[in-house]
Amino acid sequence: MTDSFDIDIDIDVDRDSVAMGDDVHSHHRRISVSVGTLLSAVLAEAAPEIRARGWSWVAEVDGHPAAVWTVDHGVRILVRDVPVTRGNAPRQIFFRYFVQIDPEWLYRRLVDGAEANRYVLEREYQPIGDRLREEEERRREKELPGRLLGVECSAALRGLGVDFDLHNDRLARFGVAGSTWRVRRMDTMTVTDHGRNRFLSSIRPAAVAEVWLAAAVGQRVREVRGLPRTPDHLLSQPDLYPMSRGVAGEPRWTTRGHPTVQLTGDDAVNAYRLSMGRTIGEIMQILTGR
Repeated sequence: MTDSFDIDIDIDVDRDSVAMGDDVHSHHRRISVSVGTLLSAVLAEAAPEIRARGWSWVAEVDGHPAAVWTVDHGVRILVRDVPVTRGNAPRQIFFRYFVQIDPEWLYRRLVDGAEANRYVLEREYQPIGDRLREEEERRREKELPGRLLGVECSAALRGLGVDFDLHNDRLARFGVAGSTWRVRRMDTMTVTDHGRNRFLSSIRPAAVAEVWLAAAVGQRVREVRGLPRTPDHLLSQPDLYPMSRGVAGEPRWTTRGHPTVQLTGDDAVNAYRLSMGRTIGEIMQILTGR
């Protein structure tokens, strides 16, 4: 008896989790495909429901890499694209998350025989990805008129001795006392880190984040110059609640309600205690006397 095109085949489908909390619920599901459907079409049907542009996935068929899939480019098959039958149909399709590795680069490496090991390929791709991201940020800075930080905040930072290395519509990067600080917009949050991705703050709305940034940079500059800390009587006592500990066991704190503030380390907290309820102009007056 031969396969008929009106016979359906059930296939189990699953995928990696992509972030904390994503694994709360199972991603397992079952799809039905008709005998005679090309394997590439089966993989397209089974593709993850996450539709983030630039995210790469490797589709494994019964444990063997069979394709690279992205929402940008669809299925790039790595094996013979044959019609499925009851004899060769996959029992399970599993999508491995390969983060933001360029899908074209990933596809070529796998075609050339590289092992589908995310961590090895991620390390190999990192300098390429860093270069491409830097080129894109520079392009945005040159071609787009918007800037992440407002005019008053930017002027205040320059008044504190900050030189911007890069400032576009989504990223500001500058040096403070030998350490590189980055301010980014992530969804609705303004996120600040420095050094080797050492998280400092995540704040919403942006106006509150900018006042905090002026206070944080200003306090750091005073420390480097050997000036005394801001007097305690000028610091507010906001309601902050402990979170899980951050990098190197540093304490983390958050607010409840409005504004939304997450802070790592005593310096970040002290900057918020200084900035809460104040304007950038008031912060500059306190820190510089101007």
